[in-house]
Amino acid sequence: MRKEKKRILIVDDSANDIQVIMENLMDDYAVTFKTNGKDALEYAVKSPKPDVILLDVVMPEMDGYETCRRLKANPLSSDIDVIFVSAHDTTEEKIAGYEAGGSDYLIKPVRPEEIRKKIKLAEHNREEQKKILAEKEMAFSTAMTAMSSAGEQGIVLEFLRNSFSVDRIDELARRTVEAVTRFEVSNTVQLRTPYGEFYASTSEPVPPLERELLLRLKDKDHIISIGKRAIFNYGNTSLLIKNMPEDDDKRGRYRDHLAILMEGVDSKLDAILLKEELYNFLEKSNTVLTNIQAAYKVHKKASIDISDKMLLDLESSFTPWGLSEDQERLLIDIVQAGNSKALDLFESGEKIDLEFRKIIDELTAKF
Repeated sequence: MRKEKKRILIVDDSANDIQVIMENLMDDYAVTFKTNGKDALEYAVKSPKPDVILLDVVMPEMDGYETCRRLKANPLSSDIDVIFVSAHDTTEEKIAGYEAGGSDYLIKPVRPEEIRKKIKLAEHNREEQKKILAEKEMAFSTAMTAMSSAGEQGIVLEFLRNSFSVDRIDELARRTVEAVTRFEVSNTVQLRTPYGEFYASTSEPVPPLERELLLRLKDKDHIISIGKRAIFNYGNTSLLIKNMPEDDDKRGRYRDHLAILMEGVDSKLDAILLKEELYNFLEKSNTVLTNIQAAYKVHKKASIDISDKMLLDLESSFTPWGLSEDQERLLIDIVQAGNSKALDLFESGEKIDLEFRKIIDELTAKF
C-alpha cells in the first residue's frame, strides 16, 4: 500500500519564493500554495488539512503573524504546525513569531536541506503530540485530584521540601514542571549545565523556537512578560509560563510564588552540579593516588637495586685502596645507613598516600 504524502501549504506573495520551495519539496510532499493570508485561512480548515504551513512573514493586507494568530484561534486549524519564513533573523522577530503561535523559523534565502529538516521535525513533533494527547487527557483528572487543599504557597513549600531528595538534573526538571502545573498553567523549564540543556514541559516535545528564545532571553530580566506568557530567569534556570492568569491579583501572586520556586530550582541545580564535580574530583584523585603508589613501588625497587649495585662496586674497589678490614666495614656501614634512611623516606611517603586514600574513600562513600 502506497504511503500517503504529507501535505504542505506554502503561503507567500512571491512567485519566485513559492517556485523555489515547491521544486525542493514536490517529490516527497503534496504541496500547494496560497498568495495571501485570507486564502490560506480558508484552505487550512478544508479536508484534508495541511500538515505543515510554511508562512511568509511580510505580506500585504494580512501579514504572517496575524495569519498565524487566526489559524491558532480557530479550533479547526489550531493544531497545524506553522513554520515562519522571513528574511529577518532578530530576537524581536522570533519573539513575535513565537507569540503568534509558530513552532519554528526559517531564514531566507531558504536552503533545501534546512527546510526539509525543519519539516521532518515538525512531522515528528506532531506525531509525538498525538501520542501524548491521550496520555495528557487521561492524566488530567489525576492532576486535578493532586491539587490538594494546600494553597499556592503550600505548592512551593512542598516542592522545595521534596527537592532535597533529588540528585539528577532530568528529575529536577520533571519535578519542576509537575509543581508549576499545579498552578494550572502550561509551562516549560530549561536547566543549563556545562554539558548541555535539560528540558521538561507540559507539551513535549519542546519546539525548537521555544528552546532558542529561552536561550536568547536567559540573561535578560528575572521576570519577562510577553503577552499572556512570562519567563522567569534565575541563574542557570529558566521557566516559561504560556498562559498566565488574566486577573491582576492572581497574576501578581503567581509571579511571586514562581519566582521563589525558581530560585529554589537554581540553588538545587547548583548543588547537584557541585556534587557531580566533587565526585569527579574524587574519582580523579583516586586514579592519581593509584598511579603514585605504583610509581613508589617502581622507584623503591629501583633504589634498592641501585644501592645493592653500589655496595658491590664499592667492595670490589677496596683492593687497590689498601684499606684495612675495619675501614672497609666503616665505609659499607655508612653507605648502608644512607640507603636505609632513603628507604624509610619512601615508606613514609607510602603511609601518607594511604592516609589520603582513606580520606578519599570515606568521602567517595558519602556520594
